[in-house]
Amino acid sequence: MARQEFLSEMEAKLTVFDAKMAQLAEKPKPKGERAALERQKTYYFLKAQRDELREQLRQAEAASEDGWNRFKVSVERVYGDMVRSMDEACNRIDGPEEAGLY
Repeated sequence: MARQEFLSEMEAKLTVFDAKMAQLAEKPKPKGERAALERQKTYYFLKAQRDELREQLRQAEAASEDGWNRFKVSVERVYGDMVRSMDEACNRIDGPEEAGLY
């Protein structure tokens, strides 16, 4: 896959991820303080992972041809971690039938 095609595909995936984060943010807050704090912590963790992926994409775009493959692997790893974290969060919040980014 060509670099620009890969970067465009990742940007599209980030758009989907951002929409899922917006859905999470709009869910009613849990009644317990501990549960509310846990959800907030999860939201900010997901946001940090997304921001890390965006930074990786910026670096990948600017990378030399030799460095491109290294960044591509890194971007794919960060994205996989981010999706797993989102799936786990959705599973905890919505239950297994609603979990999953895709």
